[in-house]
Amino acid sequence: PVIGLISDALPIMGYHKAPYILLASVLGIFGCASIGLVPQDNLSATRLVGCLFLMQLQFSVCDLLTEAKYAEKMRSKPEQGPALMTYVWFGLNFGGLLATACIGPIITNYGTKLPFILAIPFISFIFVPLLQNCLEETPKSQEKLADARKQLMQQKEACFLCFLMFAGTVLLTYLGITYESAAINAYASLAVAAVMLVSFTLVLKPIIAKVNAFFLIQTSVGFSVGGAAFYFYTDMPAQYPEGPHFSKEFFTSVLGVVSSICALIGVYSYQRFASKWTYRNLLMFSNLALCIFSLADIMVFTRLNVRLGIPDHFCVLGASVLQSVIGQWMWMPGVVILSQLCPQGMEATMYALLAGCHNLGNTIASNCGALALEWLHCQPSGEIGESAQFQNLWIGATLSTILPTITLVLLPWLIPDARQTDKLLDDDDRDATEGSLLRRWRGQSAETM
Repeated sequence: PVIGLISDALPIMGYHKAPYILLASVLGIFGCASIGLVPQDNLSATRLVGCLFLMQLQFSVCDLLTEAKYAEKMRSKPEQGPALMTYVWFGLNFGGLLATACIGPIITNYGTKLPFILAIPFISFIFVPLLQNCLEETPKSQEKLADARKQLMQQKEACFLCFLMFAGTVLLTYLGITYESAAINAYASLAVAAVMLVSFTLVLKPIIAKVNAFFLIQTSVGFSVGGAAFYFYTDMPAQYPEGPHFSKEFFTSVLGVVSSICALIGVYSYQRFASKWTYRNLLMFSNLALCIFSLADIMVFTRLNVRLGIPDHFCVLGASVLQSVIGQWMWMPGVVILSQLCPQGMEATMYALLAGCHNLGNTIASNCGALALEWLHCQPSGEIGESAQFQNLWIGATLSTILPTITLVLLPWLIPDARQTDKLLDDDDRDATEGSLLRRWRGQSAETM
């Protein structure tokens, strides 16, 4: 969020986005080239982490500022919003498919450095659309810059949220690095989430605050059991005699490729069949469908499929196909509505805040999932004879399936009853805090004085 705030408030030579993308890309290319070309003996762990940080900085800045741009486009042409998101996410999933299909053989045959060398021209390609001004930016005059800064600074509450989100992120990162306790990290995540939920609800425009609350709550309760599930599927007979005994290549590469292909199908089918639905109807349908399809995971964890004579590979592949398709139907309306809720002149700031809350929800789900698995005595590590570690894994999977579905009762109160092609904010709406609870309380206090 801080990067988004800086981009909106401090343009370089009148440009809000391109200079920041350019600077971050130069740093990212330097980090990637260093990992790929510097001999391993000269690349300490600290330097490696620094290079990875620079790469991630490029990805984050490019992602955020391009998202801000298409949020701006979607606000002016909301009827094209789902189609634009389909174009963006189809491209992202297609790129992910190519990477997933190639990375395994490259590492196996040529080592871990070659992928970074091959990535250099791809992450450098960003210079082409930048030099062609595909962002369609025009330098702002000093008068317009002053007016934009004035409008932004009048929303001190939104600016405060940026620094609050930054502080929460730093705190959780520090705790995650310093403490291995699942309880400390889970409770800290819940505390940060509670602070964010209350703060966003108090200071943001009601429609923005409600949508943010729904997605933060739903994402947070989708507990992650992926760490334990990896060992469940890949442990060999000596480790887990009753298990599926998938090879790591099948579990990572084959399932990864299948999931990426099905994600492409999901994006296309969303645009073809569901892009005109209302937010409420599509979120209700996709969440319920995903809940039903996720029962296949519970079936495998309880080994019920074996007793029914259903092969593990068939069950897992079938569930992966259905979950990937429906997962896109659930993801796409969330991206569309977040883009629609970015007021004019502060697209980068608001998108960073809303997306940051979504990412915070994923962190909470991960940390609380780790704590839940600890309580369930489900902490496999690949050791010999660890069958007992998987006895309660199905309970964790059940929680991660049922809890997000329960949040659907909040749909009538938190999600607008509108189609994905409807405009949610007025064209001249530049204030993300207008009508907030805090402003209304202040207004009532002023009237009584």
